[in-house]
Amino acid sequence: MTTGIIVAIFPSRKILLRALDHLTNSESILINRAAIVAKAATGEFVVLDDDMSPSEGSVAGGALGAAMAALGMVQLGALLLPGVGPVIAIGAGALVGGLVGSVTGRFAANLLDFGFKTEQIQALSKRLETGRPALVVELSQPESAIDKLRQALQGYNAEIIEPLHRAITGGDNAEDSGPSTHGGA
Repeated sequence: MTTGIIVAIFPSRKILLRALDHLTNSESILINRAAIVAKAATGEFVVLDDDMSPSEGSVAGGALGAAMAALGMVQLGALLLPGVGPVIAIGAGALVGGLVGSVTGRFAANLLDFGFKTEQIQALSKRLETGRPALVVELSQPESAIDKLRQALQGYNAEIIEPLHRAITGGDNAEDSGPSTHGGA
């Protein structure tokens, strides 16, 4: 059984970006998720993926909550209040809506995980060399797309490791699902 998560390690950032551009333009390879993992010279690692952080969820929830509450106050007739009443009512509604939306957005971002597991990505980053970034890809139809992915990355001198846990542990266990493939130009 093959897993749909493949790791490809590239010789440089420039080559990885060209390969990623080539993959995204390919209609024969369907990618569910992708992340780029790189190790800095200081030992820190950088992950670029589609996961939403709690602070991003908080900002998005707060903005949506404030807008919905302000529009709700208008719908309830806040504009009919005398003097500065509409400004106070709409402002107070937006403030409360923003606070509730911010808490809800932060909670939802913590609860829902759209990206790869953080532990897996951190373990992979520890095995990476500085200047050799990795592309982690989850394929939509792994049975038919793995060979297409290997072909597509052949000209980019990528070291393809399948499955993800082999890239993390660095082992070639007998129970692993597939052979490690080294593509080259």
